[in-house]
Amino acid sequence: MKIYAVRILDISEEKLNKLCLLIDLEKKCKIEKFINKKDKVRALIGEILIRVIIVQELGIKNITFEKNKYGKPYLKEYPKFNFNISHSGEFVVGAIDDKPIGIDVEEVKYIEYEEIAKSFFTISEFNYIIKNDSDICLSKFYEIWTLKESYIKCCGQGLSIPLKSFSIEVEKDENIKVVSNNEYKEHTFKLFDIELGYKIAVCSLNKEISNNIIRLEQNSLINKYIRFNLE
Repeated sequence: MKIYAVRILDISEEKLNKLCLLIDLEKKCKIEKFINKKDKVRALIGEILIRVIIVQELGIKNITFEKNKYGKPYLKEYPKFNFNISHSGEFVVGAIDDKPIGIDVEEVKYIEYEEIAKSFFTISEFNYIIKNDSDICLSKFYEIWTLKESYIKCCGQGLSIPLKSFSIEVEKDENIKVVSNNEYKEHTFKLFDIELGYKIAVCSLNKEISNNIIRLEQNSLINKYIRFNLE
């Protein structure tokens, strides 16, 4: 298992357009539909990140992604190579594993979290959030949010899994479990505070999750990707 993080930087429109020519047409069209430039950069860096990882880990450059019926991409010829990408705010993060894995990053923003939690979280999750002092509640909300997202992404079924159909339990020793249909699932979780104002959660079917986040510099990542395409 490896976990990666890239802090995004601005990219000129000219360079952005050139880099989009180096990825597949479907992803290029998706990126071009974004109105906000930052959304374009995040999506592009996410695509470049996983492609660079694939080249480094598997040694293949002719990369063709398949998608399951829920839209989650995978490599058909490499069933033990599981990956997931997430981005929010200034960060793009990714994770790879030999078993299904999900990762989610969220920028902590001051929102009316109580109404959201009431609508999408279970009663026990809601109580976990509001039992804290008011200045901690928002942080706890994002903990649950990222943990739930990472679980859904690990399952690879998208929002076909209702958010209220399972519950995240965070114990005092930070042991995290997921309960669905009154049964504890085998999934393992870990929370990361990559930087003040951000929450990251990883969910895996492996028993242990890496404590280390590999930080990559955006320009070095881009240069590496360009070099791979020229070789």
